[in-house]
Amino acid sequence: MNVRLAFLFLTPLLTAGCAMQPTGAQSPSPMAVPVVVAAVLPTKLVETRYDMRGYRDAANPSLRHEAHAIYRRTRVPLSASDELATMPRSSFPPASVAPLPASEELSAELTTQRKITAELRAMQAALADAEKQMTAQYTLLVRQSAETMQLRGQLEDERARVRSALPVETAPAAPAGSTSATQEVKW
Repeated sequence: MNVRLAFLFLTPLLTAGCAMQPTGAQSPSPMAVPVVVAAVLPTKLVETRYDMRGYRDAANPSLRHEAHAIYRRTRVPLSASDELATMPRSSFPPASVAPLPASEELSAELTTQRKITAELRAMQAALADAEKQMTAQYTLLVRQSAETMQLRGQLEDERARVRSALPVETAPAAPAGSTSATQEVKW
């Protein structure tokens, strides 16, 4: 029975074979093999230097590459000069900084935005003037209210003094049809 179980397990392993490639017959990587270019004109190789900044490896974040130079070989015609003019990357502004080309739609939008901004500034100035006027009017009303309260207090004091100084007399009743200047003024 054990032999039968072993046979059942070993048969698929023996028939499947090994998935690994043999070590002796490795194909070279495409980066290691120089590309053969069929050139009509005679060419030469020119080596260009590129300076790389330090960076972290994307596959392994714990691995950091320091700044170094990378050299690239380029095949150029023999007629090309030995000194190829190269310029640093920093001499040209990046696309994010370069201004957009002028267009009618963009200029119309900018004109509209400038008009709206001018209107907003005018509204802010008018609002500030209105605020100054309201503050001045409020200050005036507070001062007038204080003066009114002071005059009311003086009037009450004067009434109290007048009532205490005059003896109470019974005056004859004035005729109903005539108006006299001596009638008491009611406050």
